[in-house]
Amino acid sequence: MDLYLTATSLVSDANNWFDFLGTTFSAVSELLYRWRHKQERRHGEAERRQLQWKEEDVKMKQLHYCLLDLPDLINHAEWLSYIKDDKEVAKLLPELKGRVNDAYDLLEEFSYHHQLQSEPPGDDFLKTITDGNHVREILDDLNCLRNTMGCIIDRRTRAEPLQFGKLLRPAMSSFYDKSKVRTLHKEVDKVLDLLEVETCCPPGTRKRRITGKSTTISKRASRTDTVPCSTSARVECTSEEEASTTVLAISGIGGVGKTTLARQVFNDERTKGNFDLRIWISVSDDFNVIRLTKEFIQSALENLMQSDNLCSLQQTLTERIISLKFLLVLDDVWDDVYTNQDNRWHDFLEPFKSSQQGSAVLLTTRSQRVADLVNRNMQFHLEGLPTTIFDDFFEACAFGCIVNPELNPIGKRIIPQLKRSPLAAETLGRILKPMLDREHWDWVAGRELWELKQEKYDILPILRLSYLYLPSHLRSCFLFCSMYPKGHRFHKDTLVHTWIAAGLIESCKGCNLESNGHQYFTELLHRSLLHIDASSPTSSMYVIHELMHDMAKLVSENEWFVVKGETDLQKIPEDIRHLSIVGGNGLSETNLRVLCRYKKLRSIVCHGLDSEIITPAAKCWFEVLTKIRMLGFLSCKLNYLPENIGNLKLLQCLNIGECTFEELPPSFWQLQSLRIVDAQKCRIQHIPEEFNQLRGKLQRFRLRGAIISEPGNYAI
Repeated sequence: MDLYLTATSLVSDANNWFDFLGTTFSAVSELLYRWRHKQERRHGEAERRQLQWKEEDVKMKQLHYCLLDLPDLINHAEWLSYIKDDKEVAKLLPELKGRVNDAYDLLEEFSYHHQLQSEPPGDDFLKTITDGNHVREILDDLNCLRNTMGCIIDRRTRAEPLQFGKLLRPAMSSFYDKSKVRTLHKEVDKVLDLLEVETCCPPGTRKRRITGKSTTISKRASRTDTVPCSTSARVECTSEEEASTTVLAISGIGGVGKTTLARQVFNDERTKGNFDLRIWISVSDDFNVIRLTKEFIQSALENLMQSDNLCSLQQTLTERIISLKFLLVLDDVWDDVYTNQDNRWHDFLEPFKSSQQGSAVLLTTRSQRVADLVNRNMQFHLEGLPTTIFDDFFEACAFGCIVNPELNPIGKRIIPQLKRSPLAAETLGRILKPMLDREHWDWVAGRELWELKQEKYDILPILRLSYLYLPSHLRSCFLFCSMYPKGHRFHKDTLVHTWIAAGLIESCKGCNLESNGHQYFTELLHRSLLHIDASSPTSSMYVIHELMHDMAKLVSENEWFVVKGETDLQKIPEDIRHLSIVGGNGLSETNLRVLCRYKKLRSIVCHGLDSEIITPAAKCWFEVLTKIRMLGFLSCKLNYLPENIGNLKLLQCLNIGECTFEELPPSFWQLQSLRIVDAQKCRIQHIPEEFNQLRGKLQRFRLRGAIISEPGNYAI
């Protein structure tokens, strides 16, 4: 019996065991089935997501191709809307610029998130653009605007060349009203000296011809506070032959008095006595060798030439001027003299090889590159009228014959803003003279020049020509500089990196962005839109002339906005992308939060704000302004760098050089788009291993005079 019970128990246990195994097997099978199903679903989702990314990538390529010709279209539109005052184009232009900027933003965001497509942020971005059909909307808008704008421009310009200089700045003759500006005796003497015209030189002064090709000797004019110009010349000679014609360029920004000086040289009695023939030609943006040669012949020989054959014209000119010693003034020469890498300047000079020894060509230009082209070794740079002459000229423009003693002190406050520019003095004189009362003059004195209404031939419209002559890729880089206060000193490398961070540098095959940026900088320097800061001991800092800064502010007010006080916060354009904040009236943490509504912002630069205001305001911005590429805190300090800076995934340039906090938040090291960081005065002593995550794009991390290249401890 016991044996039976034992056997029965064993059988029962075995059955239970088999039941257990069966249940376990079923459960494992169910789990395996679910796992396989989940894997298949995940695989399917991954394939679906990859397919979506590929589809959007095709759309992005279409968007990229759509943008290729739009910068040129915008250039033409800006010309028409300003020079021709075309209301139809002016109305469409901001909308076109806005959609182009939207497209560039989207392309850049897509490129960033495409690299992170396996992570949630990438999926969120993909869902946003696919659900809203955002790409197609931008493409449709761009195509519609392109077609509409293109038709208007074709209709307006079909029979008209794209030349605008003479439309705003009429041809200037050699005659002028001597009662307006006193003779610039020192400047005229220096120009005549460089042209080898006999002046009243001290006994024993030796004069040399400035031509030739080998030996180099320097000749520099003395500089004093009353002579706001600089000259430099190098004498080059060959052992065989000297060139017969001296070439000299008077350079400087628009409205600074170049034509006035050239006129005084042209009409000086010593000039009349030295040259057999004096000719004045207004060039502007039409350096056509055939036209200029025909004008020369017509002026010199009183012979109207009908031929357009350059060889025939130059032969006639050579035969007739060989016995004449002449002075030719070419007024207002622009950059087209060297465009397309042709030899038009040298072609124009070819007949002058047969001229009498001592002949001269004097030209005026805004472009440093033109001045270098015509004679790198001899130039005369004019910065404005001498101080005493300018003060008298301003009083004549503002008061007329009798100076008002009550208003004169206000005039003295205005004068420094004009930087000794005679055209600026005429502009302010036109505004001030009709209302000789204290209230009006105080109002004008409290405004910047760009805020005052300008007529067609006033200073800022004339300076605007320099902007309109820029190719599209340089315009935005120049306007970007207007975000900084007047007198701000730019370091070349830092400015180039901020341009890159703001998305203003175009990529070219075979060149990196930094090389392109340096080329842009050199172009702006050659065009006299930037110049070396004379106060910099190393000549490594650059500034914008204050009048050019005013012009940039006028041009850029709808795209690059400056907040100086609480009232400006209500004037910010809806689609603003670049913003500068200058510590001023009524700004507080509370009202600076209003910037959170401008979600298209790419750049924010802060100047001189109190740390108790800017720190909480920045924390608020970092929460929602996730498209920011460039962030600068100049002459102001954050108490700390907020942790939510990690939201700025597209941030490429961060300037916290004036801040003194001791650590960076962990989220900072996740900003893999960073290219440049300036933490010059920060008291950070430890760079963590996470620094290596930034190596992909980071080009410079500056800390207390050192460039950080690896993690580690950095003692103060």
